[in-house]
Amino acid sequence: MDRLPDVLEGRLEQIAYPHIRERLLQLRDDPQAMLDYVNHLFLDTRGGTRRGFDFTTAAALMDIKHDLMVRLDEFTRIREEILPRDPLFKAVTDQPATRANSIKLPKNW
Repeated sequence: MDRLPDVLEGRLEQIAYPHIRERLLQLRDDPQAMLDYVNHLFLDTRGGTRRGFDFTTAAALMDIKHDLMVRLDEFTRIREEILPRDPLFKAVTDQPATRANSIKLPKNW
């Protein structure tokens, strides 16, 4: 698989923790493992004693997470898991919804 320089480029230097930067570089060739690692960083595994990240580090990690989720098509997977398509649902019309053919909702809907 391709290396993901665009995911880490310009962000590693924003992360204040050398061990996190090192681990991200080690995981560079495995986007799923990198996403799992970043997700794990945001979990409190220290019984409430974790202080959290400074804003700059947290923002960089969230940007990395977002880009990895896009690269791995996680948003589609999550949407399909959370909002599964109902095979019995049929649209009344094949026409796209517009103001002209929209259905009026009841008052206080």
